[in-house]
Amino acid sequence: MSPQQLHAVVETLASDGFAGRGVGHEGNRAAEEFIARTLEQNGVPPGAADGTYFQSVELYEPTLSADARLAIEDARGNRVATYTAGPDFYPLPETGDRVVRAPLVLAGYGISAPDLHHDDYARLDVNGAIVLVRDGAPEKLQTSTHIPEEQRLELTSLERKMHDAEAHGAAGVLIVRSYTPELRSVWPDHPSVRASSYRLLSDLHLHPAPVGAIADKAALPIVRALEARESMSAVFAPGLIAERVIVHNVLALIEGRDPARRDEMIVLGAHMDHDGIDAEGHIYNGADDNASGTAAVMSAAAALARAAAAGDRPARAVLFALWNGEEKGSLGAERFVDAPEPHRKVIANLNLDMVGRDEDIPDPADWRFNALPNTDAASNRNTLHLLGYSYTPDLAGAVLEANGPVGLTIREDYDRGAQNLLQRSDQWPFLAHGIPAVFLTTGLHPDYHTPQDDTDRIDFAKLERVARLAARAAWIVAEGEAPQIHHR
Repeated sequence: MSPQQLHAVVETLASDGFAGRGVGHEGNRAAEEFIARTLEQNGVPPGAADGTYFQSVELYEPTLSADARLAIEDARGNRVATYTAGPDFYPLPETGDRVVRAPLVLAGYGISAPDLHHDDYARLDVNGAIVLVRDGAPEKLQTSTHIPEEQRLELTSLERKMHDAEAHGAAGVLIVRSYTPELRSVWPDHPSVRASSYRLLSDLHLHPAPVGAIADKAALPIVRALEARESMSAVFAPGLIAERVIVHNVLALIEGRDPARRDEMIVLGAHMDHDGIDAEGHIYNGADDNASGTAAVMSAAAALARAAAAGDRPARAVLFALWNGEEKGSLGAERFVDAPEPHRKVIANLNLDMVGRDEDIPDPADWRFNALPNTDAASNRNTLHLLGYSYTPDLAGAVLEANGPVGLTIREDYDRGAQNLLQRSDQWPFLAHGIPAVFLTTGLHPDYHTPQDDTDRIDFAKLERVARLAARAAWIVAEGEAPQIHHR
């Protein structure tokens, strides 16, 4: 697509009529339809298993019922404490829906990291128990200079604590926190499109264990009793209501020419959703995040469709994917990785997210930038960041090769750091499942996740070059040896 055609796509996706393309809003569905219609008009065949452009992504929106409760009992069955959802106790939105009665076991920080010489589960049997764990991580892990910042962040995450508890057979998790926010900030009565939480419905089936937080003051007598080796048990009813929602990834496929590699494909993707509308009615149009990446992927798809119509195809198939639910946790990409459509081996993923601006970080203290180095747009007119290079250098090399005639200034600089950028877009589900993946972005700027991320701020000449690079890189990877992933 020309810069003018890219402008038309971004302008439509980032218009107020699409209302920020937020999950759960009709503007999101309108965006799905527009993308599919535009791909069809450009001669790009559908790629979903049912012969359409739409791969269903089943989600649920968690809400809290009045039945949420936690009861603690001693060894004789006497009730020690009872909590309903409030300042001392509340289920977390990540909770499963199972009601559990089980022994209560104190498990330190709930971190199992033998490679770092720390394992809170090493001498514990928590199979079938509810584990009571402290928030955060021990000081030796938080301050170690031998542990990368992104790994320290991962160690303290809720997801890590849930994973380690489940891996040791725990039936539920209670996290002791020094700060418990107002309940309605965690479970709002009527959340805006932007504030609404969503999770994959399959996750609820796979991980039904209840997960909650308890205030440290409320937990103190329980912790002391467990430290004194008194036996205690708990009844944990999370009170989860899972309201089902279906969104769609939009998939299109250019078939490869080599029958011997018919069971392999490259995935070039970008997320099409954004933040929607906030509680005050502000629309987050998301022109750069990520109408820009969406338009670039659609442009690359149109280019390969034109080549195919002229009789020229790469050896392997290239799937073009516009993911849904990235802003809610890369939900569409995660669903795809679990069940690719069409059912083929994914050789590599190229992800585009925010590729239409110039990186501009005037205030590193801004929480959105999390101490990224200060830089300005004028210094980044030609810059494109390439992430994932430390995981899959040969795939990164293919991108660099593709850039030869395009001439962007590609920087391999953000795989590490407190910002954890590599895990903040749709390439991460691929890397986490052992599939080579890289992430292309022109970088953050002050309009990131604000209502000011509008079409008139996009550099469409630069976006056209990024789209050209993406198409060339996908072709090169589809032609060459399968890239490998290197676990750091």
